[in-house]
Amino acid sequence: MTKIFIDPGHGGRDPGAVANGVQEKDIALSVALAIKKFLEENFDNIEVKLSREDDRFLSLSERARLANAWGADYFVSIHCNAGGGTGFETFIHDSRSTKSVAYQNVVHPEILTTMGVRDRGKKAANFAVLRLTNMPAILTENLFIDNPSDAKLLKDPVFLQQVARGHVEGIAKAFGLKRKSGAASRPAASKPSKQTQPKRTVSGDQVVRVIQEFINTYGFNIAVDGIAGPQTMRGLVKVLQTELNKQFGRGLVIDGIFGPRTRAALVNVRAGARGNLTRVLQALLYIKGYDVGPFDGIFGGKTETAVRSFQRANRLTVDGIVGPQTWGHMFG
Repeated sequence: MTKIFIDPGHGGRDPGAVANGVQEKDIALSVALAIKKFLEENFDNIEVKLSREDDRFLSLSERARLANAWGADYFVSIHCNAGGGTGFETFIHDSRSTKSVAYQNVVHPEILTTMGVRDRGKKAANFAVLRLTNMPAILTENLFIDNPSDAKLLKDPVFLQQVARGHVEGIAKAFGLKRKSGAASRPAASKPSKQTQPKRTVSGDQVVRVIQEFINTYGFNIAVDGIAGPQTMRGLVKVLQTELNKQFGRGLVIDGIFGPRTRAALVNVRAGARGNLTRVLQALLYIKGYDVGPFDGIFGGKTETAVRSFQRANRLTVDGIVGPQTWGHMFG
C-alpha cells in the first residue's frame, strides 16, 4: 500500500499570497482535494491523507508531524507563487536525498506537461515542511497569484483540475501505481476556458520578436520567430559584449558566450540608467516572466520592481541594482 500525504499550503488565518481576487490557501485546498479524489478513484493500493480538508490553520511543524506519524511514503505540499513572475516550479530539500531527487525528476515534468505553462525549473530550498518530514518530499509552486494572466488561470476550475491531474500522473509514475480496472490509461487534460488563456506564449511572442529585431540591429541575423530559445539568449550576450566594448572599452570577443571574461567585464546598471544595456536587462527580465513595462531602454519604476522581484526569487541581495551576481543569474 502506497501512502501519499498531500499538504494544502496555508489556511485559516494564514491566507498565503493574495492578489487579483485570489487567495493561495483556497487554490491549494482545491487542488489538494482534487488530487486525493483522482488518486483514490483511479489507482489500486493507494492511501491518501491531507493535512487539512477545510480552511483551518496548521503550523509547518504540525503538517510534518502528521505526515511522519502516519508513515507516509511521499509528502506533497501544494502552493502558488508570488513576487513577479510566471509559470511552474518545484522544490525539494537542500540535502537532495536520492529519492527526493528521483521523484522530483519524474513528478515535475508530468505536472508541467499537463499544465502547459512556463517551466521555472526543479529547485532545492530549506523549507520547513521539506526539512521536518522523514519521507521524500516535494513542494510545488503553481503559477503566480500576482501575475494577472496566471491569476486568470487559477480562477478557472477546469484549469485547477488540470493542475491536480498533473500531480496525480507524476505521483503515479514515480511510484509505479497500478490503475484500477476500467480507469483511463491517463485522464484527458481539459483545456481551460478560452478567455483564461495567458496572453503570452512560448512561441510567437510579439515582444520576443521585438527583442530579436533589436538584437539584429547589431548585424547578428537571428531568426525573428518569437521563440526565446538558445539563439536569442546567445544574441543577447553578443549585444551585451558589444555594448561593454563600445561604452567601456572592455576588449571582449563577441562570441555570445557568457564566460569568465564577460562576467568580469560587467558593470552595475541601476534605476535611472538609459540605453542598450538597459534594453538587454529588460529583455532578460521579460523572457524570465517579469513585467518590465515598455521595452524602451529606460530603467524606470517597473523595471526596478521587476529586478527586485527577480533578486528576491533567486535569493540574491534585494537592492534593485543589476551587478555581476544578478547578471549571472539572468544568463544562467
